[in-house]
Amino acid sequence: MNPVLLDEIIYLAALPLLPVILHLCFGCFFCFRTDSRLELMTLYLLYMASQVLLHYSSLPGLVLMAGNVGLILGLSLFYHGSLKWRLYTALFISTVIVLSDAAIPLRYTETGYRLGLVLSKMLMLLLVLLLRRIAKGEGRGQLSGWLWPVLFLCPVLSIAVLLELSGHLFFQHYPQLFPVVPALLLAINVLVLLLMDRAMSAKAERSQRLLLEQQNSYYMNQYHRNREFQEEALRFRHDFNHILLGLRARILSGEEAASAAELDALLNWSGPSRAYCNTGNPVIDTILDYKQREAAAAGIAMRLTLKLPPGLRLDTAVISVVLGNALDNALEAVSRRPEEGEAERYIAVHMHYLNDSLFIRIQNPYSGPLHQGRRGGLLTTKDDKRNHGIGLQNIRQTIQRAGGLFDFSYSGGLFELELVLFHVDRDYGVLLPGG
Repeated sequence: MNPVLLDEIIYLAALPLLPVILHLCFGCFFCFRTDSRLELMTLYLLYMASQVLLHYSSLPGLVLMAGNVGLILGLSLFYHGSLKWRLYTALFISTVIVLSDAAIPLRYTETGYRLGLVLSKMLMLLLVLLLRRIAKGEGRGQLSGWLWPVLFLCPVLSIAVLLELSGHLFFQHYPQLFPVVPALLLAINVLVLLLMDRAMSAKAERSQRLLLEQQNSYYMNQYHRNREFQEEALRFRHDFNHILLGLRARILSGEEAASAAELDALLNWSGPSRAYCNTGNPVIDTILDYKQREAAAAGIAMRLTLKLPPGLRLDTAVISVVLGNALDNALEAVSRRPEEGEAERYIAVHMHYLNDSLFIRIQNPYSGPLHQGRRGGLLTTKDDKRNHGIGLQNIRQTIQRAGGLFDFSYSGGLFELELVLFHVDRDYGVLLPGG
């Protein structure tokens, strides 16, 4: 058989391994945008067709490499997850493809070249399967800002070093030693990916732990709130007979006016004397009650305008992150203002429900300048930037994952945060407390 024809047959036979490798690699950290296997197969068939067109084109080698990397970057857009992490993963797998091809030391004979076509794909598959076993971040978490440039530079520099050393005089004299270079670069890239995966996983676990602690605080507040309510109701019930006996005696003695006033007071009694939230939505009520206590302790007034039906089916994690962080930010901002009276130290919370959507608006005054980043987020003014300035970021990410809307504005010393959660169902069988 014609040797050139045999080379092409082997190339085409090994090519279907690439889509498998790519999907397995992306699948370590992301989910495909649809559940349709047909769409997934169509996408990768188009990718293979583009690969074949590039392979048989007469473009220069560097242009071909850039085209292949561009195709993989395009594939990453069809997966869910952080855009930066998806783009890095695309660069990583592109680098693995290039380095794996160069790391097989069998390309100096016709048989070695053909064997290398298959072995390089098997090496890639082995590395990706190893990553799937070891990586545990699943694309969750965020890296510190300065780590992203380092992460993106690693695969780019690896390709640059490979191209630079491929023409080095030493390796021209000893070509059998050259595969050591891509093998080392391959190991470095895999190690960097695993380290970043561990860092992201640790940060995600920390965020989850903080969320659970926050939710536990809310649940404890709900427990104490219900306990106080029950205790006051029991006290009232215990004294009810005595109250009735006293009223009977006063009526018999002719004090009808005073007795009527006492009856009116009893009829208007609806629970504990504290100003609890009673919207019929335990999660919202608990968070607002908890934050009201913190605000009261700091001398901050909370003005609540709540137009909510009872029985909203809310995602506890989402509403805890959104409402909890928003109120924490507001409390922190207002607490830094000088105590110039209640009008200057307040938080206004507006919540209403319309057309299966929950609308939240939180307003608070603030002091000092606000610094906005290039991408629209607010930058913390604290020295400890690692542990502060993440509240709005967490809210934005949580709202976006839930398919909602996020917006904020600030002017004239007033900060306003507006949030919308869509597709919030309600249980029509739930009534307001006492209703």
